[in-house]
Parts: sequence; structure tokens; C-alpha cells
Amino acid sequence: MIKTIDLTINCLRHGGGMESYAFDLIRGLSAQNININAYAAKIDTSTAEYALVNACLVNQTLMPKKLRPFFFSRAFKKVRRETNLLIACNPCDHADIFACGGTHLGYLHNMEQKTGLLDRLTIRRNRSNYATAKSIMAHSHLMQRELTALYGVPSEKIHVIHPPADTARFYPAPDETAAVRAKYGFQDDETVFLFPSTGHKRKGLDLLADFFEHTDLPVKLAVAGSPLPRPMKNVVELGFCKNMPELYRAADFTIMASLYEPFGLVGVESVLCGTRVVLSDNMACTEVMNDEAGFFFSRSRPETLAQAVVQAAALKQQGKHKLTDPMQALNYNPTLEHHISQTIDMLETIRINKPPVFRRP
Repeated sequence: MIKTIDLTINCLRHGGGMESYAFDLIRGLSAQNININAYAAKIDTSTAEYALVNACLVNQTLMPKKLRPFFFSRAFKKVRRETNLLIACNPCDHADIFACGGTHLGYLHNMEQKTGLLDRLTIRRNRSNYATAKSIMAHSHLMQRELTALYGVPSEKIHVIHPPADTARFYPAPDETAAVRAKYGFQDDETVFLFPSTGHKRKGLDLLADFFEHTDLPVKLAVAGSPLPRPMKNVVELGFCKNMPELYRAADFTIMASLYEPFGLVGVESVLCGTRVVLSDNMACTEVMNDEAGFFFSRSRPETLAQAVVQAAALKQQGKHKLTDPMQALNYNPTLEHHISQTIDMLETIRINKPPVFRRP
């Protein structure tokens, strides 16, 4: 039985992507009475998760900021106190489980970006992370394909386990819909498509704006996050919104057209709130959705986006656009408890097969 694990993350604080996922692991594993040694280059002692771990600083202050990720493994090795099983939520070598929420080669390919010096260093570091890891937890089948096709990782080393969502925060609240729509200025006779984005190029704003600016349908694109690059017809700017569950419930649909989306919790969170999605089919979160979840289109065929929006608007006019049982639209269990159970199964398999470490007296 596993009593203690080591966990690495660049920053032990609230943030995006892997920071949020690391906090999920901390809460879930702690609930199973597993002790956690959390190693990070930056630590926020004010978070609730800090009290759940033995936090260990990986000091990189003397290293230039841009180079710190490339030397994390070396600095971590110097301060690591134990030889427990290791879950790496950041670029770190010799992990027992390396959590993969995206690959750099996949990002460059889909964003059509040239490879610079830092990119080459990142790719080299990733290859070392994947090669030295005992197993890799891929957060989607898309990640699994990229790991094998772009990095040559053996398929037997990869385990696809989709990330969890916060089912305690994201749930339907139909009685609140009218009030929150009024709060955000959404009219009853318009179909509102929520676009959460802090990186408009990657999230596909150009493709969406090209449609919404030229349509005569009674539809509105509501952008939550980064400012718009310019005023746009049928597009409103909401700014940064802290209460995303409320915003999902206020919208009629959530829409995204990402160039690259290794998973995309936004889609799952929206569905859990009872709000269907309109998503480009290259987004990995569509792997865990069925047709009940909404409408899917191809980025390479803009006419399919138009078709999806027309279908969505028609469903709104019929008053049948909201989901009453969100779990029926998903083909995986998004709860943290289930994800932690799968993670522990991986750890136990590794523990049983891991040779013992003999220390000198």
C-alpha cells in the first residue's frame, strides 16, 4: 500500500493547466491518506493545498528565468529527500508517472510555428523526460498519438487517463439562469455563444469572428478573457470572469475552434453546467463526449461551423438547448475521485514491479 509519494511542479500555486492539475492530485491523494512531498521552484504558502503537503523548495533563483525549466531535474535531484514513487507534473526526468498534458512538437506543428533555439531545447528536454519515465499518463488519445508518432515513445509505456473536472463547482442551476443572463446583458431572443479564451490565436477567434461578423442570425459571440484585438460585429467583450460556472449557465452554448487543444477542460466544464458545446473536432475533449453534448465541426471546412451554429440556434428556439442530465453527454467519469483511483492503480502497478532501493548504513 502506498503511504507517501513525491510530486513535482514548477509552481505550487494557483494557475493554469498543470498547476491546477497538481492541486487536483494533492487534494485527491490527500483524501486517500497518502502523504505528499511536493517539490516546486515557487511555493505559495497561502493556498489551502500548501497545508496538505510537505512543501520542498527547488531553488532556482540563481538561474536565468528562461533556462530554469531546463535545469529543474538537476536542481530537484539535489534536494530530494526520499526515493518514493514520483509523479511529475512538470518537465522532470526519472518520473514513475509523467503527466502529459501537451507536447511541444504537437504545439509547433498545429500552430505552424518555426523551431527556434528554445524550442529545440524544449524538445530535447521532453525527449529526456519521456525516455526516463517509467510510465506516462497521457491526458487524451491525441497526446498518446503525438507521443508515439512525434517522439517514438513505446505505446505500452503510455496510459490514457483523461483529466478530472470539478463536479462540485460545475453543475446545472436552471433556476438561476434568468438572473445571470440579465447580469451579463444577454437577451432572451438571441443565442449566446460563450468563447472563453486567454490566447485568441490558439483558441481560434479569427475563424469564429469571420462567421459571427457576417451572419444575419440572431446570435452573439461573448468573449470571456483577453481583450479583443478590435471591435467586431455580433461580438461582445466580457473581460476576465472569475465565476465561470455562472457564466457557463448564462450562455446558451460554449464555442471553441482551437488550433491545438491537448484536452480542453472548458468543454467538459460547460457540459457539466448543462450548457451544450459547439467545438472543432480536433479538440481532444471531444473524445469524451457523445452527440448529446452538442455540435462538432471541422476547422478545415468553415461551412461545417456555419451548419453547427445554425443547428444550435434552432435548438435554442425550440427551448431544448440545455442539458438536464450532463453525465449522459459524457462517456467518461469526470470526478476527481475516479481519476485518483486510476492514478493509484498506476502507482500500485509500478510499486509492485519496482526494485527495492538499498541505502548504505
